[in-house]
Amino acid sequence: MDLGLACHAQYRLRGPRTCHAEYDGYMNPSNMSADDLNDPTIDAETLRQIALARPDLRGLILQHPNCHAELANFIENLPEGSQSGYPGEQAYSGHPPYGYGAGPYMSYAPQPPVSISDEKTWGVLMHVGSLFIGFLAPLIVWLIYRERSQTLDQQGRTALNWQISALIYAIVSSVLMIVLVGFFTIFAVAILDIVFCIIAAVKAGDREAWRYPLSIPFFQDNIESPPQNAQYY
Repeated sequence: MDLGLACHAQYRLRGPRTCHAEYDGYMNPSNMSADDLNDPTIDAETLRQIALARPDLRGLILQHPNCHAELANFIENLPEGSQSGYPGEQAYSGHPPYGYGAGPYMSYAPQPPVSISDEKTWGVLMHVGSLFIGFLAPLIVWLIYRERSQTLDQQGRTALNWQISALIYAIVSSVLMIVLVGFFTIFAVAILDIVFCIIAAVKAGDREAWRYPLSIPFFQDNIESPPQNAQYY
């Protein structure tokens, strides 16, 4: 018997709501609706399975004529929102499954702005750390805090511009060592790096972004026009 004939037969014998959750004698409690519970032929065991799979229908199940006292006590003692269905099935959650009417990605709340003390701390560490690990120090701090602090965003851009520029100057100086002038230029780059990083760290202690001299502007900054209406906590 095909599905149409089966539903038609069940419609004649038990009403139009039976085929909504049952096919060939197999009832899926997760697919039950409130109208399906109007069927007085649903037995107590089926009502128990529906109560496990559909917490939202438990109030109606308690009003069913086949819900005896033992079953009612069992339903009332179930944890709120607990669900259980047939083995291997997902219980009804009240939401469309993945890919049906809902996007696959969850939305996340934006992170709060960085406090003033943290801006000063990370700003100083950004420039001082450049003396030990080069451009990695400003790069790490900038990637973490650029969207949470406009001050650290500007400081990170200027620090990266100088560190990348200093690396290029050092490479060129290494080549120029063939004609001896490279020894002087690489020494000058090292001295300038120390001086510039110290100045930038002092400025960062006052939450001020400082543009390194002689740096190549790989990343655009906005030091001349400081951000307006900034919120600090």
